[in-house]
Amino acid sequence: MFMKRILILISLVFMCLTAFSQTEKAAVLIVHFGTSEAEGRALSLDAVNRDVKAAFPELEVRQAYASGIIRKKLEKEGLKIQGLQEALMQLCADGYQQVYVQSSTLMEGIEMSNIRETANEFKSFFKTIKVGNPLLYSVEDCRKVLEILTDEPAEKNQGVVLIGHGTTHPSTATYAMLQMMLREKGLDAWFVSTIEGYPTQEMTINDLKHTKAKRVLLRPLLLTAGDHARNDIAKEWKSFFEQQGYEVSVKLQGLGELPAIRAMYVEHIREMIDEVK
Repeated sequence: MFMKRILILISLVFMCLTAFSQTEKAAVLIVHFGTSEAEGRALSLDAVNRDVKAAFPELEVRQAYASGIIRKKLEKEGLKIQGLQEALMQLCADGYQQVYVQSSTLMEGIEMSNIRETANEFKSFFKTIKVGNPLLYSVEDCRKVLEILTDEPAEKNQGVVLIGHGTTHPSTATYAMLQMMLREKGLDAWFVSTIEGYPTQEMTINDLKHTKAKRVLLRPLLLTAGDHARNDIAKEWKSFFEQQGYEVSVKLQGLGELPAIRAMYVEHIREMIDEVK
């Protein structure tokens, strides 16, 4: 690993020798975890990219995928998408001196830590390199997301479960905070749960039993309606809730499909740029 980083740094030195003599250029690099689902990619990830380009026409806008597994799978299908290191090396080689890195991840967790660490390793090769905050970074961010998602009220005798991925990172507390905010708003028919974290599926079922709900709507608290949404939620979770006696429906819609959510990413980029001015 040490030798690999040394080789990367040496390569960067050679690529960037002429870059700093050029006219200063700025770029936004959007880092998605990635998805192999073509529909989810088009409806969510590509939509985020498109909105960012529309909001910042004066900037170069590029993307990278954090997941090496997804990148390799897509490359076999003929679609080449760079990883974060490769994308930063390319920006340096192309003469960009101001780089704004914005992840489409939902919260400050393991993925964000990796992105911040990688960006820090490249700080010597750009005049400016900043990393924006994830979607659910502040208390106000969490309130905004819930306002967007609960704009369409639950139907009578229906419970709505927002299902996130979950994490072993301390940021898992964000899910519990979202649940508390729903109660604060008096939305007793709404619940937050996770596939691999806290609150758990069992906790959500126990809470749901204290309501009058006979039907349940499952909604992904995920950027894309990809593998987790189509398999974990639409199949396993749906079956589990049906076994508990509920009539279950699933709304296969990633957060990235919602214009108001994409606008929040744009605002996070704008805040990042304003800090430099």
